Amino acid sequence: MASADEIPAWLKLHRRLVSLQDGVGATNAIVCDLSGSLLCYGLSRRAPSDLPVPMEALALRGTEADLERELSALGEMFERVLRARPPGKDRPGARFTVALADEEPFAYAQSFAGVYVLLLWFSGPFTPFPVAARIRSALPAIEALTVMLPPPEGPSRGAISMRTRG
Repeated sequence: MASADEIPAWLKLHRRLVSLQDGVGATNAIVCDLSGSLLCYGLSRRAPSDLPVPMEALALRGTEADLERELSALGEMFERVLRARPPGKDRPGARFTVALADEEPFAYAQSFAGVYVLLLWFSGPFTPFPVAARIRSALPAIEALTVMLPPPEGPSRGAISMRTRG
């Protein structure tokens, strides 16, 4: 089975997250689902995006170790973001935006496609308006790449492949 860094859609999504986080001055950017399953991450300052794909895949393996160290803090941040959702936005499929710009953890979250969350975190206070503008323009491509990813747990035993008639 291919690892995440060998899946073309994952690499493209990774590059988009790197570009977004660098463009807004975030420490990192991730895409996860509402249950907290991590689908893709940025960590740009450790893996240049102008490397050829095979070299980029090798460089990303080093960032996975860094990510492992950050997972518990990430989980706490994600829980804080979910608790900060506006009333009524905790229903399945409800679209929400959370900006924790002046309080720890400094984070900005935008849900999309009913089940996914784009989460950016910052090292200190930030201005949410430019972040929102950059996310608004980047989100269509991020959403398209996210829905192209295989499920994190792989195809289920009862999965059905839809065939087109031709």
